[in-house]
Amino acid sequence: MQRIHMGALALSFLLTVAPLGAQEALDAEPASVPGRRALPPIMEAVAITTEEPRIDGDLADPVWQTAPVASDFIQYQPNEGQPATERSEVRVLYGIDALFVAFRAYDREPDLIAAQLTRRDEMGYSDRVHVVIDSYFDRRTAFHFAVNPLGVKTDMYRFDDTNEDESWDAVWDVAARRDEQGWTAEFRIPYSQLRFETAPIQTWGINFMREIARRQERSVWAPLSQQENAVVSRFGELRGLKNLTSPRHMEVLPYSVARLTRATGDPANPFYDRNDLFGTVGADLKYGVTSNLTLDLTVNPDFGQVEADPGQVNLSAFESFFSERRPFFVEGASIFNFRLSQGDGDDANESLFYSRRIGRAPQGSADPQGGYAESDQQTNILGAWKLSGKTADGWSIGLLHALTGQEQASVVTGTGQHESQAIEPLTNYAVARVMRDFRDGKSAVGIVATGVNRDKTIADELGLRSGGYTGGVDFRHRFANDEWEVQGFLVGSHVVGSEASIEATQRSSARYFQRPDADHVELDPTRTSLTGWSSNFSIGKMAGGFWRYATGFQARSPGFEANDIGFMRSTDALSPWVWVGYHHSTPTERFNRWNLNLNGWSAFTFDRERTGLGGNVNGSFTLKNFWGGYLGVGRQVGSYSPTLLRGGPLFKTESAWNGWSGLWSDSRRPLRMEMNGWWGVRPESDSWNVGIGTGATWRASNATQLSLRPQLGFNVDDRQWVTRIGASADPTYLLARLEQKTFGITARFDYTFTPDLSLQLYAQPFLASGSYTDFKTVADPRNERYEERVQPVGASESDGVYTGDADGDGTPETWDNPDFNFGQFRSNAVLRWEYRPGSALFLVWSQGRDRYRALDGSLSVDRDLDRLFGRRPDNIFLIKVSYWLNP
Repeated sequence: MQRIHMGALALSFLLTVAPLGAQEALDAEPASVPGRRALPPIMEAVAITTEEPRIDGDLADPVWQTAPVASDFIQYQPNEGQPATERSEVRVLYGIDALFVAFRAYDREPDLIAAQLTRRDEMGYSDRVHVVIDSYFDRRTAFHFAVNPLGVKTDMYRFDDTNEDESWDAVWDVAARRDEQGWTAEFRIPYSQLRFETAPIQTWGINFMREIARRQERSVWAPLSQQENAVVSRFGELRGLKNLTSPRHMEVLPYSVARLTRATGDPANPFYDRNDLFGTVGADLKYGVTSNLTLDLTVNPDFGQVEADPGQVNLSAFESFFSERRPFFVEGASIFNFRLSQGDGDDANESLFYSRRIGRAPQGSADPQGGYAESDQQTNILGAWKLSGKTADGWSIGLLHALTGQEQASVVTGTGQHESQAIEPLTNYAVARVMRDFRDGKSAVGIVATGVNRDKTIADELGLRSGGYTGGVDFRHRFANDEWEVQGFLVGSHVVGSEASIEATQRSSARYFQRPDADHVELDPTRTSLTGWSSNFSIGKMAGGFWRYATGFQARSPGFEANDIGFMRSTDALSPWVWVGYHHSTPTERFNRWNLNLNGWSAFTFDRERTGLGGNVNGSFTLKNFWGGYLGVGRQVGSYSPTLLRGGPLFKTESAWNGWSGLWSDSRRPLRMEMNGWWGVRPESDSWNVGIGTGATWRASNATQLSLRPQLGFNVDDRQWVTRIGASADPTYLLARLEQKTFGITARFDYTFTPDLSLQLYAQPFLASGSYTDFKTVADPRNERYEERVQPVGASESDGVYTGDADGDGTPETWDNPDFNFGQFRSNAVLRWEYRPGSALFLVWSQGRDRYRALDGSLSVDRDLDRLFGRRPDNIFLIKVSYWLNP
């Protein structure tokens, strides 16, 4: 477990509305005026009895004069509790099928109003006004709408009081206008985009917020306190909404895709097609089953405009994690989120549902038999649906199902015979998440279940599990004036399959049952199922004053397995932890805010073998000039690694120090700079790593933004895994001294013609190399001295093969030279035009280049970039058009 930041549960309202670059400055949970808890303000709803206002940003429509005025905004940042520096007025009306909001943002210096033209949902440097509606009136969830002075929209879904889902998109209208008094915004929010119960008279929660970018000021109508871990529960009330009819809405989004792939390849390959033209159609459907439950359905989804995954080289025993970017799975994902770990870093990605398992690359591979094979890079998703929503009595419901097809590889053997080989079975994926709120959302109990069923015949042929299931319960409870919270879960798992697939599960890097010194687990090659469990518990003070603290534990049995539809790195762990933090966000003479955290943790196997013991201290700050930074240093005590020898015995690891730091400049300026660095050292084995990343973001105009982020890293590891030599009953474990170098640049260029028309360019060259020297075998893996744990091996290399007496029996063994040099370039250009609300046209050009050289462990940026860009690229040209219908 790495730096456990329970402060990340702090008030996220600030983070989501911060302008570009401000999130770092708001990363700590703040504190405010102790003891302040004002009654929520109240606004009486007024119905439109005449013509509805025209949505043009001009608030001169006479109907607005009939609406009450919300004013007297209070600062949330930087000077909590003080009156806003500029006056704001908000009026609300409701019609037959929509809510109307008029926002007047007065400004005594209108020429200084910040307004950046960006693509929708991009948080550029701008003034901004927000309307946030808790139409369920459960004080836990809300629909969030915002706009800047140029009409750039932002929307999101708020849940669990303080969390947000930025992927949520609605179809709504807004217009903004600047004048000599400041600026105005006029919203029309259809009821079809909200969720609420049908009742003769309703009350909704509501809040209004305003950002003034040049002052980094945020003010709200219903006061929020940085001392509290609360957002939606502190909203004001909109009372007297009468005779509203929540439509059982239907939205249909048909789309068509045409794609041309110009690929490199071997002309002798019978499957080689320089110009591969492909076309398809599909559709997304959204249907209101009830007033507060929505069914989403997708048929033949296409994800062609999705940005490429970042380049990386993974030399560990564990799988790499990549974020989800596909719209169907991103939107509304919050209700299905079930974290398996409370840590950050790699642990933060562990979850019971990892949607990238659906449509993954085929898990089998074809045998070309001396010829050629061709298959799709991703499994075809035949269809998927999800049902989600929340009932009036506090039930949150999320159900998801997806079906992926059987994948076949086409093969032409060396003798010219044509055949097909299965490489992925037909598979059903299912997720169910239900939670019941109590005490106005302050407490909750939930259940979760997942299931994966694969075609057994094909799964057995490929050595895959035919089924994987998980199920469990979780809870949370706030108490002591909402300042304390206790939460936890217990989940079980059960996987089934052939003897080969379950043996592979036992041997996987998540558990290594074959470890020779593991007395508490046993590899059983005759098993056809495996069962396990995972649990988590924490209790802590999350609000009230400047001090925060929490403690808890997580436990995972050796047999737990969630990777059929989840993401999990390892099992067989018991890990208690503690965290103490002091978060001071009341401005002082030099600081706008600062914080300091202290973390400690340990970890053991179920056989009481210590696998981790460490702690760190870290902090961050924002100065009065809005420059900021962070710094941390950690210490890990030598323990035992159950994974370093890839199924071999425990290996005693060295004690280590590590650190990280960063600095960023004032995000209000057109040019924003940032720098971050990290280091680690293990003196006992003379191992170390160091890295530096820099970045610059330049707002060249209010419509143009360019960012460049280079990164350079060095890693020297004296005990890097190489291979296993000899008989499986008594193998020799070969390690080496690795010198690894990585270099990468991420470049982005955004130009926005209008709020509905934008061009985005993305490019990332990535280089990595690894040189292996000083080969060694494991002599006494638990010895207190590192020099006694390993034994040098003399070896010579010829034609890419090393020869040496690794096992010491006088007879030389051979192994391949593991040196490598890897280069990758990924880029795309996306022109997006929302030609009518909810309907969009995409023009996409993607280009990729890959280069791999074995036996070469050197890295030269100039040379390797020249070689990379000397390769012929693969190009993909794509056109996608969608049309939103609301019958």
